[in-house]
Amino acid sequence: MNPEKVILQLRDISKRFGGLQALDNVDLSVIHGKIHGIIGPNGAGKTTLFNVITGLVKPDRGEIRFEGKTLPYSAPHRLVPLGICRTFQNIRVFKEMTVEDNVLIGQHVHTPTPVLSILAGRKHAREWERKAREVAAHALQMMGLESKSHELAKNLPYGQQKLVEFARALAAQPKVVLLDEPAAGLNPAEKSNLLKIMATLREKGYTIIFIEHDMKLVMNICDTISVLDHGKKIAEGEPKNVRNHPDVIKAYLGKGGALRA
Repeated sequence: MNPEKVILQLRDISKRFGGLQALDNVDLSVIHGKIHGIIGPNGAGKTTLFNVITGLVKPDRGEIRFEGKTLPYSAPHRLVPLGICRTFQNIRVFKEMTVEDNVLIGQHVHTPTPVLSILAGRKHAREWERKAREVAAHALQMMGLESKSHELAKNLPYGQQKLVEFARALAAQPKVVLLDEPAAGLNPAEKSNLLKIMATLREKGYTIIFIEHDMKLVMNICDTISVLDHGKKIAEGEPKNVRNHPDVIKAYLGKGGALRA
């Protein structure tokens, strides 16, 4: 696929909750194989935008196009097989399950084997399970968690639990991965590791969209940054241009200065 091809496009996306205009005619174009950051002050509409893209919230108006085709509003589980998957700001791992089993859940949309066949241990069911475990193992390897596969998720430190959720998203074999504040709660070493993981995934052709408040991380990894404020997109471009954009500085700092990276 052409690396400059737009894989996901939003046009005039708007969403109101009562008296709050959460999104106001937002346009967004995400290039295949790139890392696209979404930033903005608290309440800017970032999470609502993610929820619209992933089917958790229906927009009042606007259009979403994925791989050149209009994407109808649909439940998240119907979008995952198309290639759109996300993580959440708050960890959503199954703490009493092993790390491997947590990641295997990401494969369920690609394993049509009936439950009774799995319980009966039938041949084609075993083959699907083998393939699913190979995908899960690869996702864990990309996160550097292969040695933790048989540990209970609850026994892992917070930063590694976030990587388990990231690995589960990759196990769904997405074309676009949406990460909601992946660096939140991580220490400097874990953030450095996250940067390396994201850079590696970009090299492998993944498209990543992420919300983040850590400006240093955003400026160091993103190819493009879109800035929201009060539901509107106020700036977009390469990190070096966004950092010194007057509207962005005003939204974050209120007056003169520049965002530090």
